Amino acid sequence: MLGKFVALRQELFSRSSEVFSAVIAFTPGWQTRNITLVDPAPEHCSSRDFSGFGHHYQYDPPGDPRLAHKLIASARGLGMAVAEGIHGVDHAVSVPLFFLFPDGTTPVVPVSQSLSGVRQATLLGESVRKLELPGRQRILLLLSGVWSQNPMEMARGREDPLVPFWSEKIRKNILDRDVPDWSFLPELTREVLDRLDPPGRLRELHLLKGLDVRRGRLWARERIAGLVQVLASFDPVVL
Repeated sequence: MLGKFVALRQELFSRSSEVFSAVIAFTPGWQTRNITLVDPAPEHCSSRDFSGFGHHYQYDPPGDPRLAHKLIASARGLGMAVAEGIHGVDHAVSVPLFFLFPDGTTPVVPVSQSLSGVRQATLLGESVRKLELPGRQRILLLLSGVWSQNPMEMARGREDPLVPFWSEKIRKNILDRDVPDWSFLPELTREVLDRLDPPGRLRELHLLKGLDVRRGRLWARERIAGLVQVLASFDPVVL
């Protein structure tokens, strides 16, 4: 997986000579009830939200208050319940950013995952697509999460048969097509999500639907009993 991070980084930076002006990070490490929060802080600190492993990634990038406020305005324009909030950079964001932007100088805008339903994630994707930005800017949207993370199955070393079934279904419908087929999303019922048990409840898929992404590419997929994590990218979206 780490080698694929390096390859993805090389691909991202080879597409254009323009540097990334900012990262918008949608993180399952920040879940909020009834509202989506956007962190407009000018500087971020790594939050210690994943302790007990003897090591802590310290990744303290700058923020982008102007971009944060533009995202809030765009989301409110679509009727979303959204506001400012302070969270910092949690492990779900700091680990991939450490490999993609190791110098830690690219501004990051953390965004929470609303627990009010997947419609909010879809609207957030539409809000990103409708951002009104001055001039020509290159922004990376980072969606951190896993497709399955069931602690009980991981402890037992036994895989629920739904895990490989849904892993393949998501891959075939999203990453094996130039234009993703989102018609399977209603099949992700509460029962299915409880058995897969990803921390973000696969809300990132609904955000991708709202963003209307194209041409997905699977860089890596790691699977052990109860856990499926992937590294994927999509073609740039012109705002």
